Amino acid sequence: MVHTTPAPRPASAGLPFYSRYTRTLHLRAEVLNNVFAGVIGLAGAVARKGLNASDLGITVLTTAGSAALLTALFWSHFMEGRSKRPFILASALLGRATLVLMAFAVDPRIFIAICCIYFLSEPIFIPAQNALLQANYHSSIRGTVFGTITAISKIAFLLSAFAAGYVLDAHPRAYLWLFPVAGAVGTVAYLQYARIRIRRWVAPAHDAPRGLGAALRSFFKIMRTDRDFDRFERNFMIYGMAFMIILPLNVFLLIDELRLSYLQVSLCTLVLFQIVNAATSRLGGRLLDRIGAPRVAALSFAVLVGHAGTLAAAAVLQSIPLAFVAFGFFGVAMSGVNAAWSLGAMRFAGDRDAAAYMGVHVACVGFRGFFGPTLGYGLVLVFDNPAVGAPGLGLPAVYAFAAALFAVAAVAMSRLGKRMERAASRKSVAAPVAVA
Repeated sequence: MVHTTPAPRPASAGLPFYSRYTRTLHLRAEVLNNVFAGVIGLAGAVARKGLNASDLGITVLTTAGSAALLTALFWSHFMEGRSKRPFILASALLGRATLVLMAFAVDPRIFIAICCIYFLSEPIFIPAQNALLQANYHSSIRGTVFGTITAISKIAFLLSAFAAGYVLDAHPRAYLWLFPVAGAVGTVAYLQYARIRIRRWVAPAHDAPRGLGAALRSFFKIMRTDRDFDRFERNFMIYGMAFMIILPLNVFLLIDELRLSYLQVSLCTLVLFQIVNAATSRLGGRLLDRIGAPRVAALSFAVLVGHAGTLAAAAVLQSIPLAFVAFGFFGVAMSGVNAAWSLGAMRFAGDRDAAAYMGVHVACVGFRGFFGPTLGYGLVLVFDNPAVGAPGLGLPAVYAFAAALFAVAAVAMSRLGKRMERAASRKSVAAPVAVA
């Protein structure tokens, strides 16, 4: 089977050469990637505030980004055991470069359609990136390096998000050139990733069948044979449904209810969130190295209970300050979620090609992405119905429901972490001890 051999465990003197080489290009790519993300992060606000997209349009926009990840199931299986560079290049050129078409997006339907093309390219990149990080960083330092680079690169995000919000407030149609420029920067970011050579690439013949059917069989085989990974994904599914449910609600709350400007939306959901996230990302990565992905995820899900609960209070009280507090909670929580989500699958993969495990992981996001945002919007309509709830209380009721789901996910993931620790302890006790 084609596989990558992870970089050797670093000596106490510091990172080995190949990890340092990777870190340089990784950081450069992520700085550019965060410039891109700081602008594209305002897509929902532009669709609603600038193009007056309908409720259905906003629901489609928030659904498409997550649902597209379902295709990672195919891409990860197709790239398993193969060079990841062609897939990274395809994601750059087919997805991000097409954002140049935003120069013609004067209708909300065109704007959303172009966003959907971009969304479809991301599931190609994510498994490829995961396999690259698996091979070039040893597991003992991977989380710390990842968290450090995340924290540093957020500076670029903050600057681009603030600038984009300011420009859009002054010139609402500036997205016609802002988004194409961001697409070009995002393309260059992925080209930096494509330059990174994967360490110790072994390429014997690969006879496993390819195609959608084989990808589905591989998906169920992994979930059937790796029971801890199956539990990990089920717990992430509960968290993910809560996360997806509130995606369209955030647009409705901030734009329709609280009537925030572009700059205020940027400061709340992007700038404040990223400042807090950057300040805690290194801690999240170090915790991942020390206590493992399930325990980090459990702590993060618990913080998300406060995030959703505070948004519910902001909706009831029509409070802008509470909305900012809520996204402060979000920044803390997502530093841990980002580390556990991005690196957790490869820990279950062990020495196997992480692309397969990450494909399963990302595809599960796509599956819940099909239903979560639509369910969130549907629940708002139900709770706003006088026969069921009370008009005007739909948003806070659904936020409270999401908080409950986050709590369930936190408890379940904590139990999984304890179970895996007990199993590891029993295994270490049972292992033979060498006698001098």
